[in-house]
Amino acid sequence: MRAIRLLGVTGVLSAALMLAPNALAAGQWYGRVGLSYNVLADHGWGSPNGSVNTVSKKGEGLDLALGRDLGRVWAGGGIRGEFELSWKYNDVDSFTQLGTQLTNTTGHTRVLALMYNLINDFRPGTKFDPYLGIGIGYAAVHYGNYNGYNPSTGTWSSLSSLDSVFAYQVLAGFKLNLSRSIALDLAYNWFVLSDPSLQEPRSAGFASTKSSYRTNSLVLGLDWSF
Repeated sequence: MRAIRLLGVTGVLSAALMLAPNALAAGQWYGRVGLSYNVLADHGWGSPNGSVNTVSKKGEGLDLALGRDLGRVWAGGGIRGEFELSWKYNDVDSFTQLGTQLTNTTGHTRVLALMYNLINDFRPGTKFDPYLGIGIGYAAVHYGNYNGYNPSTGTWSSLSSLDSVFAYQVLAGFKLNLSRSIALDLAYNWFVLSDPSLQEPRSAGFASTKSSYRTNSLVLGLDWSF
């Protein structure tokens, strides 16, 4: 099933490039590097001692992108397509189990994603260029070293799990063009993973449970055209 999902994403990304060969030939390449401040929404996971709700600390991320302008394909602006490699990281802040806050908590959540984004620039070629975009791709999520002690029951709950799933995102921001080749980029990013599965520890019989992953991020980037 995972291989089928991966092939599906690969097909979508390949088709996105093949649909506009003429525009690609006429466009300009660009690269981008960005740093992000991200907020990970609360999510739950299973435990033999009861389900656990996770609250995460504010985190950070890194985005790398390579794209090309597809030209002014409609009256509302210009379109560009880009491949983006993104990394997001959040430490665990607290666990709550059956109304009790766990102590001695540890853990982190980490995501590595490859996305293809289509972005509409509303004022291409101007100094201030707002944009809106969507993206689809594939991501690996690691729920690492989740541990917490429940003082009410005297039990530990722990988890360390890895899964790969579909990902999608919405982008909204603006570019401040400093020159013909350099621009500052400030964007809001809403990023979602499609029903990641968590593998419970041996004490739970290695049962697989569904969780969620959703971040809201502010990304500051530097673009350069070549």
